[in-house]
This record gives sequence, C-alpha cells and structure tokens, in this order.
Amino acid sequence: MSLFEQMKAQAQKTLEEKSNTATLSADALALRNAKLMEVFSYWREFADLIKVIQPEFNHPIALPGIGEITGLKVVEPFSDYRYTMLANLNFSEEINHVSLVYFYKAPKEFRFQKELGIAVRVKDVLTRYGILHTAEDIKNEQNRVFEIAFTIPWAVKGSILVTVLPNQDVLHFVLKNILKLGEIEIDMPFNQVDHAFLDELSKLLLGQDNQFWKLVKL
Repeated sequence: MSLFEQMKAQAQKTLEEKSNTATLSADALALRNAKLMEVFSYWREFADLIKVIQPEFNHPIALPGIGEITGLKVVEPFSDYRYTMLANLNFSEEINHVSLVYFYKAPKEFRFQKELGIAVRVKDVLTRYGILHTAEDIKNEQNRVFEIAFTIPWAVKGSILVTVLPNQDVLHFVLKNILKLGEIEIDMPFNQVDHAFLDELSKLLLGQDNQFWKLVKL
C-alpha cells in the first residue's frame, strides 16, 4: 500500500471516529437533558405540594455562636432550570442546570448587640451560610462605633443545584443548608438518579427518616 493509500485509509478512519463521537455526543446530550427535565418535573410537583402542606421541620438548626432556631417549617420552595447560553447570546438546546430553593422558617428572630470584635465573627457566620440579617452600628458619645445591633429572622435559605460534568454521564449535586448549615457536593451517575433517589433526597430535606446517604455512599 502506497503512502497516499495509507493516509487516505487513516483519514477515512479518523472521519468515521469523529462522526461516531458526534452521534454519541448528541445521544448523550439528549439523555442528559431528559434526566435533568425529569429532576425538574419532580421538584416542580414537590414544590407545589410543599406550598400547600408547609410541613413542619422537627430539627433545630444551630447558628454557630448565636443560638438554635426551632419550630421551623419548610416553606417558599421554587424550582427552575436554565439552558446554556452561547457566545451570540442565544440559548443552546443544552440544559445548564436545575435548581430547587426553599426556606426553613419560623415567625421569630434574634435581637442582640455585640462589641466590634465579636460582631465581626457573627457577620462571618451569617455571610458564610447566607443567613439574611440586618446589622446597625451603635456609636458612643465620641461618635465612634463600639457595638453592632443584629436582627436575624429565623429563616435559613437552602438550595439544591444540579449541573453536569463535561463529557461524563454524571450529575453534580450541590446541597446547601439541607437539614443543617453547610454545603455538600455529590456526583451521581445518570442511571442512579431516579424517582427513588429524589424521594430519599426530599426526605432528607424535610428532616424525615431516609436512606439518602446509603444511596450516595459518601
């Protein structure tokens, strides 16, 4: 076989491999979008039910250095999804992420004053966990700030964000303030993110007995 014949055969093989890859990529994109829409559909219905029921959340949530909030309910859920935006500001057919946002709430609030050094640490905690609050400067007779007055509603915003990992049949979950303060990241294969998986994750969110951690095997 001549050099040109060898190169032609190699070029043909490369083109076939690229064609197969493109086909697989299109199939993978379709499967990925379908799975993300399945997750969104589940959460949309879940959110609608939560709005009606407003279930009690029977677990205290500790704000470090501040106190515990109790007597909470799960309220104000909202589910959404977004497509990936292209460079020309149009949207592609690829779903970028699916999200669920919710609150643990009770009709109470913390009110207290802290000297500046401690107040900085309090602000760090509130900022780290995304806790809404107001902070008012208290000044002395020399018009210098010496304390901060805090008002902190008993409201913890939580969220679940689901994105994809490039070129992998995996969904990436970021759980923020679910059951307790903090953030956890989990990767799950597509075929394991089914209705049963979402049920166990929802039970975790609601503070009910669940098998979620056994499923993810952290």
